[in-house]
Amino acid sequence: MVVTIWRWGVGVAMGCAAMAAILLPFPPTVPATWTSAAPAPLASELASLAQVAGQAHAAARSYRAARALDRWSAARSNADTALVRLDRSVPPDVADKARRIVLKQWTGIATPISAQHAEVFVYVDSTPIPRADSAATSRRWLEPRQLVDVAYALPGATNGRECVALVRLRGVSDAHLEALRGQSLIGICGLYAAFGLPGIGVQAWLARSNFRFARRSDWSVARAPAIDASALYGLGGPAARCLTGSPDACRSALRLELPGASREPQPDHRLAWVLDAALSANATAPALLGGAEDELLADAVRSLGPERFARFWQSPSAPDTAFFTATGTGIEEWTQRWLTQVYGAPPARPSVGVGELLWWSIAATVALLVARRPRERVLA
Repeated sequence: MVVTIWRWGVGVAMGCAAMAAILLPFPPTVPATWTSAAPAPLASELASLAQVAGQAHAAARSYRAARALDRWSAARSNADTALVRLDRSVPPDVADKARRIVLKQWTGIATPISAQHAEVFVYVDSTPIPRADSAATSRRWLEPRQLVDVAYALPGATNGRECVALVRLRGVSDAHLEALRGQSLIGICGLYAAFGLPGIGVQAWLARSNFRFARRSDWSVARAPAIDASALYGLGGPAARCLTGSPDACRSALRLELPGASREPQPDHRLAWVLDAALSANATAPALLGGAEDELLADAVRSLGPERFARFWQSPSAPDTAFFTATGTGIEEWTQRWLTQVYGAPPARPSVGVGELLWWSIAATVALLVARRPRERVLA
């Protein structure tokens, strides 16, 4: 009986499969534990604990925001406008230093700004919030240990016209002032100081995206052409497809359109308009444009220039219409270029050249001719 190449191939494949099943170390089954797969009752309790802890931290942030807004309202009773406002709780010797630190950050914007729609309010509050009523020696504080807290009260939380950076000093030592110097204080309020109140369409777009694209105002600082290459693979589905040139995916990643609704309802409580600088926008929802999405509008100012960006920012039209009217470029196209600049171009798809196809064709032809050649069995 003549053994053909096909029979040889089948025999070798079956032998390799048998050897692999015998010799390869397949991973053993890991028993379900609380570190790998928690039992149902424990998993339910862990979920409840995480939910309660989240609610407690949210309540602490709301309490701090409400107290800060009350202090700010009392401090601005004289109805003046200033880029830096200091509470009476700040000692005079500390007030001068704090004012210089804040003014230096305002100056760093390098764009004409006004105190009509933005300011920084600094106050001192060192009172802690204990976790539970227990002995004083065993109390644990609910808030994380740090020297400075920053939150941004949007116009919906203040008087409808101002964005206020609420800066809480937990003490008045040199360490607290040094932490204040190293903290970014302006944030989203820089956009209000430089360009005023956003138009109706832009405001609605910012609100339904949780202002995640407008958290920075450092457009005067040079930006690296691309971040870590591995961040490219952390982009969500719409952002990744936008990077490859899909306009519909860009609109989805920017949340220009909402399925089943023309517009999300606006928050009806003033504390809903307060953004905690320490709480990322991605803490409650996944990033839409990757880890650098909070710099989108700051990069737009850098790319378009203050004049064209101001026309976009103040336009009453929808953001896509406002952007095209102000720049002559579609916001989808610009966002695709921005993704390429920040995360790098998508990897090229593998392709086969004409030369490779020719060599493979020749090799396949030779293999078929050899396989069809009759074989003679040699007897001993």
